[in-house]
Amino acid sequence: MTSAPKPGPTFFAYGSQPALRAETMRAAIAGLNTRGQRADGWEDLQIDGRLLVDTITERIRASSSVIAEVSSMNPNVLFELGYAVALNKPTWLAFDETDGDAERLWSDVAIFSTIGRTNYGGNSEKLIARYSAFPPASTPPLAETILAGAKPREANAVFAPALPIKIAPATALESLLERQSHLKILGSSDDLMIAPLEFYAREIYRSSAVILHLLGETRKRSREHNARASFLAGFAHGLELPLLMVVQSGFVSPLDYRDMLFQYDTSAALQQKVKTWLETMPKPKGTNRRLGRLELDIELPLRSFGQYVAEYELEDLGKYFIQTSEFSAVVSGAATVFAGRKGTGKTATMSQVSNELSLDRKVLVVPIKPSSYELGGLLSILNRFGNPAHAEYFLMTAWVYLIESEIALRLLELSEGRALSQADQGALSNLRSLLRAMDIEEGEDLSARLERVVDRVMTQLGENGTSDHAAVAKAIRSDELSRLRTLTIQLLHEHERVAILIDNLDKNWERGTNFEGNARFILSLLVTAGKIEKDFSRSGAAHQLRATLALFIRTDIFDVVRTYAREPDKIGARTVDWGDEQLLVRVLEERYAANARNAGDGSMWDELFSKEVRGLPARDYFLWRALRRPRDFVYFANAALTTAINRRHSTVEAQDVSYAEREYSRFAMEALIVESESVDINLEELLYEFAGVGATLTADDLGEVLASAPEPAKLRDWLVAASFLGVELAEGKFEYVEGETAARRKMRVASRNSTAESRTLRYRVHPAFRPYLEIRDDDLHE
Repeated sequence: MTSAPKPGPTFFAYGSQPALRAETMRAAIAGLNTRGQRADGWEDLQIDGRLLVDTITERIRASSSVIAEVSSMNPNVLFELGYAVALNKPTWLAFDETDGDAERLWSDVAIFSTIGRTNYGGNSEKLIARYSAFPPASTPPLAETILAGAKPREANAVFAPALPIKIAPATALESLLERQSHLKILGSSDDLMIAPLEFYAREIYRSSAVILHLLGETRKRSREHNARASFLAGFAHGLELPLLMVVQSGFVSPLDYRDMLFQYDTSAALQQKVKTWLETMPKPKGTNRRLGRLELDIELPLRSFGQYVAEYELEDLGKYFIQTSEFSAVVSGAATVFAGRKGTGKTATMSQVSNELSLDRKVLVVPIKPSSYELGGLLSILNRFGNPAHAEYFLMTAWVYLIESEIALRLLELSEGRALSQADQGALSNLRSLLRAMDIEEGEDLSARLERVVDRVMTQLGENGTSDHAAVAKAIRSDELSRLRTLTIQLLHEHERVAILIDNLDKNWERGTNFEGNARFILSLLVTAGKIEKDFSRSGAAHQLRATLALFIRTDIFDVVRTYAREPDKIGARTVDWGDEQLLVRVLEERYAANARNAGDGSMWDELFSKEVRGLPARDYFLWRALRRPRDFVYFANAALTTAINRRHSTVEAQDVSYAEREYSRFAMEALIVESESVDINLEELLYEFAGVGATLTADDLGEVLASAPEPAKLRDWLVAASFLGVELAEGKFEYVEGETAARRKMRVASRNSTAESRTLRYRVHPAFRPYLEIRDDDLHE
């Protein structure tokens, strides 16, 4: 009888520095081997001229388990850990919890915050004792939990997350990828500092290729971003996916992925490399490759509440989308501006409005989502006009050109494969010829036309004796634009409405941006909307035809836009409000009903969650702790659910929710920091001022906290408008609001009430942010 092969040794992944930590790992390996346990590390390998990464990955494949020393977040170690996880290996995250710097780094990197770690106190004997009592090979593989519910591989899906800072090469790369219409780009809406490990792992799992952009060492947040990217690179490599890593030149590459990393000198070189790589991208070995075992031996009826970002679940969103009054207003054409903070459902609403309107054959739906657009040239042109009125004329004319050409392109797209009358075929042929004459390509992004117009106007303005109006007319070719409208209306004879839906115009807003120029660009769109509506209603069409336009925009950015408007009160906007807690609760309940397996007849809260969390019913605790936004509710619930799965619990217990709230709090704070860039606030530094001062602050207390800010009063109002601070309207009753208009109104009420009741005006930090601030408070007291 042939005996079963012995299981492989445990592989130790660790960095060579700091030297003392490497010495501790070597001592642990030696101690385990002395006790009859098989273990080795990278220093035991025979390289013999072979690529180091190949030798290490071979040893990981042959191992029974992997122990990765992650205290330093060494990129090589994280790459090897990701590779091991992808191979479904049992893994330990060995961590020296006695090192304060390591604890802070763990908190900042945060990608493993919902994953258990093995604390060994910097002591090899303690690690050996833990190993002997509970060998890592008996630990359930991490892949089983982070990939539970993952979707099958999609042939043309590329995982390419954004950078946390918008350097020019990153923006150029995003624009290039968005123009690849044959590809589905995953992860592009968020950078690697936002979501939890499970989200990125599942997105990579359903991809067919991965592009990871690293940050140069001198860039802010590079250490945290590159640590996350290194783990995900190893994970992708373990899944045998084509992998490209890119970084600006001068980067000192970790040995493990040195040969997978392209260093670029210019944005053009980066784009050319990625374009060539995509064209020659090898096919993955097999499709829908599954890991050994993804089913978990647990009784939870749900693995995930779905994605918290609408772009990543548009196919499933219709199953559980909650229709609001704002949704109905956009569908009917009554709303021109749909404003909401990050996570309130703008993209989801636009998607579902588009689907709803597309059911009516008399409505032509024109969704416009520019991948990105270059504002530098546009803003420089505005300064070339001697009269502000001429600049405004240019912006309005440019918007008419952009939108009406988009309508024409949409008509061409929908005509494919349809039976058409001879008259319509002739009109379409004429439309195609006219678009070619206007240098407009079918399927091109709006940003390409915007750049073309900017270049033409710049050229015309440079000619001597050319007036501003003449330059714009020549560049945009007003006669051709008039013919374009005539042909378009001719082809709309079966339609009664053109519904134009615009999103992503706030994508370029970040710290240091020319806010006034951006605001004028968006304000001109709102004026143009009225003009286009009138032009279509007076078009002379044989039937009644109307055009409606809805702009989807972040509330904080819309607040900035309003400050540059001549009559801001006349800009009507529908602001999505999730103040109705029952409506917000339905966001989870509908997802549970759509995704749960073997769900009972009771409520989700009874079947899935423990009865109470810290003395409150689970439902009420979620409503208290999370911001009133669908994204936050889904994220928090998923974090609690993942924690329960990791711990093999049959329900989401109170301690699972308590553990997950720190991960959610970090997420909420990261999102707030992103929003703060729209008003050029260095919020990350300011947060340290709130650590340790308590949740409730008087006006004087708050003044002291904000004293170092350039404009304390302006910052206070922004924090109230962002829901970071609530205001006390009556004794003990604090209210959190969304948006500048609502904040001003509540501040007036709070000031009036506090004066009438002879009490001090007070503020309170929203519960969503308190766990994060408690972590920061711990940092300050070490």
